[in-house]
Amino acid sequence: FGLLETLAVLLPGMLVHALVWNMLHPPMHGLPPVKLKYGAPSWPLEGLRDTAYFKYIYENHQGHHVLGGQANYNVCCPLTDHLLGTYVPTATWVKRMRKVPGPEGERWGIPVEPKGVPQAPIIAAGKATERDFTPTALLNAPEPA
Repeated sequence: FGLLETLAVLLPGMLVHALVWNMLHPPMHGLPPVKLKYGAPSWPLEGLRDTAYFKYIYENHQGHHVLGGQANYNVCCPLTDHLLGTYVPTATWVKRMRKVPGPEGERWGIPVEPKGVPQAPIIAAGKATERDFTPTALLNAPEPA
């Protein structure tokens, strides 16, 4: 393939990935939608939020965070995790969910969550500790030498 052919395949794929990512990831973490002036906007695919696809990729990505970023890497194309052996099913990771700080100013905002996905227990307002805000991947990290 030449440069033009390569770009003709890569650029649309990258745009679709960015659109799906920005439709899913910011609202999942309670962040506002992405505006066009900052990148691929969230609004073109917002209609997907009520679909089985959105529920699946949301749940898959939720597992990524519960497992400390060590599995379920591909947010927009989860088939990749199946092909590479990095997929962990919901029934496995949901057992490792821990309490999270509530929406009363202790996190970015209230996430957009589809019905039926596993929900982490919420820590009461003012009761969160430093450990509760420590990313899962760091909780079991070895001490620096």
